[in-house]
Amino acid sequence: MKKRIIDKKANEWLPQDLQNAINTFVEQFNIMEEYDLDHIPPEYLVKLFKIMSKYPQYNNVLLDLISIMKDKVE
Repeated sequence: MKKRIIDKKANEWLPQDLQNAINTFVEQFNIMEEYDLDHIPPEYLVKLFKIMSKYPQYNNVLLDLISIMKDKVE
């Protein structure tokens, strides 16, 4: 199976803490793919969600991500 490496970074116009959380999550995704791990440690997703929740303008994106994750778990 081909590895899905993400070669992207958060936009610089985003708040710095949100940039950091997104970039860290992407980095963890790449580590998961590189080492054929089953999942990303949940604390990275939790941190991303917590930081996103501080910014109401990203509420729709946050709710979409939660919905996607909920579907994956069920």
